[in-house]
Amino acid sequence: MNRGSSKLEKILVQAKDALARENLGSALVLYRKALSMDKSNPQLMLRLGQVLVVTGFADEAVEVLKRAAKKRANHPETMVVLAQAYLTVGDVPAMHAALERALLQNPGHGATIMAMVKSHIDSGSVELAVEFLERVGEIDNPDVLVLMAHGKVARELKEFDRAIGYFESILENPDFTERFKRSARFEMGAVHDSLEDYDRAFEFYRLANGGHIHGHVAHPESIQSMWSGEVLDGIPRSTINDDRPVIIAGMPRSGTTLTEQIINAHPLGGTVGECPLMIQMVSRTLASNLDQERIDSYAAEYLGQIDRQAGADARRVVDKHMGTEKSLGLVSRILPGVRVIHALRDPRDCCLSAFFQNFGTNVHYSRDLTQLGEQYVAHRTMMEYWMETLDVPVFTNVYEEFVSDSETHTRSMIGFLGLEFDEACLKFHESKEHVHTASATQVRKPVYQSRRQRWKNYEGHIGALLDALGPYADGVLAEQSVWSGE
Repeated sequence: MNRGSSKLEKILVQAKDALARENLGSALVLYRKALSMDKSNPQLMLRLGQVLVVTGFADEAVEVLKRAAKKRANHPETMVVLAQAYLTVGDVPAMHAALERALLQNPGHGATIMAMVKSHIDSGSVELAVEFLERVGEIDNPDVLVLMAHGKVARELKEFDRAIGYFESILENPDFTERFKRSARFEMGAVHDSLEDYDRAFEFYRLANGGHIHGHVAHPESIQSMWSGEVLDGIPRSTINDDRPVIIAGMPRSGTTLTEQIINAHPLGGTVGECPLMIQMVSRTLASNLDQERIDSYAAEYLGQIDRQAGADARRVVDKHMGTEKSLGLVSRILPGVRVIHALRDPRDCCLSAFFQNFGTNVHYSRDLTQLGEQYVAHRTMMEYWMETLDVPVFTNVYEEFVSDSETHTRSMIGFLGLEFDEACLKFHESKEHVHTASATQVRKPVYQSRRQRWKNYEGHIGALLDALGPYADGVLAEQSVWSGE
């Protein structure tokens, strides 16, 4: 092995180790470096593309993966990741085309079958998922993801015994890796929750989360120091005034996707989903370096992203990026015409629902009830700070109020956005557009009262969460949805 090959091999080992530790930033740097050393290697393009998608650089991922696909036509693994990248940038037809190309190469490819099934379910078309599996037909020695796909469809159809059979076959197979068994445990938790076997459901969720690396919570004091009132006073506002942006802030599972879909259902509404661009901008430089030229540059970049993803017709465009409590200081300067919707839900239901969700590598703190409670407190602390410090209009959006009187609540929220009410907003669950978040299946259904106080079914298991929530352990501590800042 020559010196160059030895160095490349060392970088690849480091990149693999970074991924195992879920240190995605380091993995991204290392794979970029590796590809610079071996520019025509389609496998390196694939690995870089995977990390680019996960870290929010989907546009770049599409270009890298298209290059990889030219090197290996219809290579199934490449096509699956390219499909994910297309989905992230909102190109659903291209996503399906990439998956079909993968099936040409390997009709039984598990990751492709799973991706296609999930895309149909997330679009509210379980019947298309059923038709697709019928088209695929029986597969000898099916991949673990083929079993998972069948189990997911069975669960959506409420064929719970059949779903359990698929998930148990995954858990009992010694050849399947722990990664897939964790996913099967999340699915088993969901099945037993539907069967109202809450003790067993919680045990599956506990085991599923126990197999993950735990993360850390936000530190409000540090964010407040970086974006103090004095610092903010020294940062100019963009000279580009555009009132389309609507930022939805909230904890995972607090109703952010529900809110997004209600607005997106309006004829003049649009969405860029969980757009990572604002968080990327926050990390580019210190707040003290934000002069007029840079602020205007950021504004033009962000509004260009809206143009590409939401089109020219949308008058209000939703962005529900993760970690909004870290970005609102910058948002207030880049987007002077912005409106903010703060999604609140009973913290016990909110945090427990997050604990029950398989977020993959995206929400590390969701894997531990104590950390979930601490993050909830940190989130509320930051939002209270922003509402006192910033002069942007905020609509406090209480989930429980929407459940109690959805029409009155929706009319108020749409009015806050400066739009005329439209009946389509009450029929958001009938949309067949793809929803690319963990809440996809929930927003395909009407909202029922049964979604409130779900935590009571698990009260005997969540002592650690209640302790960590402290003053928020008794509820949302918000009397009603309100407007502020105008």
